[in-house]
Amino acid sequence: MNPKNPVDVSIVYFGKPYQTLVSLLSLLKYSRQHIDTIHISVEYKQPHGDINGIYTVLEGLKNEKVQLYYPTQFYQLGPLDYEQVKKDEKLRWSLPYQYALEKSTNQYLFILHNDMLFHADMIGDMFEKGFSKRKLAGAGSIGQCWSCPANWDNKCSGSKQESYVPSQAEAIAVHEAHATPRQKLDLEIIRSGRVYPLPECRLNEYACLVNLQNYQHNTLPSGESRCFGGVWNGADLGTSWFYDMVNRGHRFQHFVLEDYALHSPFNPIGQGSQDYSKADSYRICENRAKEHLKEHYELPVLSSATQIKMGINRAKFNARKAAGQVYARLWKLVH
Repeated sequence: MNPKNPVDVSIVYFGKPYQTLVSLLSLLKYSRQHIDTIHISVEYKQPHGDINGIYTVLEGLKNEKVQLYYPTQFYQLGPLDYEQVKKDEKLRWSLPYQYALEKSTNQYLFILHNDMLFHADMIGDMFEKGFSKRKLAGAGSIGQCWSCPANWDNKCSGSKQESYVPSQAEAIAVHEAHATPRQKLDLEIIRSGRVYPLPECRLNEYACLVNLQNYQHNTLPSGESRCFGGVWNGADLGTSWFYDMVNRGHRFQHFVLEDYALHSPFNPIGQGSQDYSKADSYRICENRAKEHLKEHYELPVLSSATQIKMGINRAKFNARKAAGQVYARLWKLVH
């Protein structure tokens, strides 16, 4: 454990090499003094055939301490089986951020999306405002308030999450009164008896700090709380873990994300998830991030050896893709 740099970083690499680099380099620009190791989980599949982008990321981080993890399967968001996740480490480590949360030996883990742009020292401010002294389980932006009717009614917010504890009847009434994006699912969750925190409440993974000793002691496989990176039977990633931890007495502190960073700054409508389904949006955002890197940092220059590796990797990818297409045609003919 490194007391001078007590924070490891965890990011999931699912494409967006230039946006990933902007996320990490801007974080390092303001918070490098707190950071030890950067853990990058490289998803089993990559979007739009962008299979070689990780080489660009690694070249851009060549002066940093980086550890890669390659999950053996691609994690599809959806309900998870508690016992299976507890026993099957390969499945568990395919959940976003779980490998670093489980295996890091440092004191804290800073989790972030791969489409962030930092403009202040968020980690330092968290320590300055008493993260370690208060023995918090986590800190960051709390609540998907844009999707929560309690926020629409001005009853609750990220900073008021601990003080707004409605009864089941009140929670149902509030959710029935507004056609929020996940109204039906949220009502199902509340009617099942899972009331507080409300279904849309969580520690947002865009940029948050987690107490690792607390996490590892209280979360699967050692503890009883469900993993941070799973949807389970909740509204979204992280809501089940947050519910479990709050109801076991653990506390969190809200920080306004925009005071420190912008999420999806290169997407025209600020929704980075659309880049995965729309190739044009993906390319536009990547080009904008590339220009930002060129202006504020420097573009990675790939060595000849790395370019050869990329060529071999691309050839293997194309061969697997062609074999899959042939198999699909044969299957269609037979059936």
